[in-house]
Amino acid sequence: MPGGIATPGAAFGPDLMRAPTITAASSILALTLALAACGDRRDSRGAAPAPGPAGAAPAAGAAPAPAPLDVAGLVDAPGCLVVRYPDGTERTSDATACARRLRPASTFKIPSALLAAEAGLVDGPDAILRHDATAYPRQDYWPAGWDRDQPLREAMRISAVPLFRHLATRLGAERMQAGLDALGYGNRSIAGGLDRFWLEGGGLAISAVEQVAFLARLRAGALPLSARAQATVRDALPTERAGDATLHWKTGTARDGDGPWTAWLVGWIDRPGGTHVFACWLEDPGDFDAVRSNRMAFCRGALDRHGPFPAAEPAP
Repeated sequence: MPGGIATPGAAFGPDLMRAPTITAASSILALTLALAACGDRRDSRGAAPAPGPAGAAPAAGAAPAPAPLDVAGLVDAPGCLVVRYPDGTERTSDATACARRLRPASTFKIPSALLAAEAGLVDGPDAILRHDATAYPRQDYWPAGWDRDQPLREAMRISAVPLFRHLATRLGAERMQAGLDALGYGNRSIAGGLDRFWLEGGGLAISAVEQVAFLARLRAGALPLSARAQATVRDALPTERAGDATLHWKTGTARDGDGPWTAWLVGWIDRPGGTHVFACWLEDPGDFDAVRSNRMAFCRGALDRHGPFPAAEPAP
């Protein structure tokens, strides 16, 4: 179950390893985060702030807006795809839908791991995350592997929610909030509980457009974090190869109560001609297995249709 299912009322749990160490890089980050925490915080869900006045005419001589990405006929459910091409051009399937902020679900494992690596809680993609069975006892619906110690890269691949919930408590509210402020991640809200604010009932929300901006900076090593932390998370993400293309990906799936599932697929595709960064989501009221299947039909189908990567589903 690679997306990481957020089941209403369920307890997912985790554990990690060594205490943070103080380094020159972490001292620089502490100053960066402190400054960032003093700035504005966007707390609202819904659409991300628009870059300019709605309906404003393009500047004289400006290039026309790129044509929307055609995703018609892939699935019968609301969805969005954003792709940033190697030349910097960004196209969306629906500008309004792709500006809408939604719960990130297990795609939040990317910034969570970044902040943990920066704080010294993980020291590489093979650092062992430990399961705390006392704080988060195994639940019947958990997929295989969520209740055992494992390397960060494996916890990413199987989306081991319990380990990342505890990791958030290890990081603490102050460092988590300062980190989200520094990263400019979505609405930056940690309301709803430190170990679940990105899951059901939580306040964190991000748009597909914002996901792409964040991932592009991670891919380029341009986030306000150490090069070591960014390399750790890039190396820990699952990958799939097809010909001369390499897909780096993360899924995420969550719902609130009886509402529809939000199912994400985000990442980037490295090709000889450059990198395509993408974010895709689907809203689906079906059962979990159907949602997973429809997500891949939509997101991988759209990436295949528009050229960056073929449509086969990533290995679980």
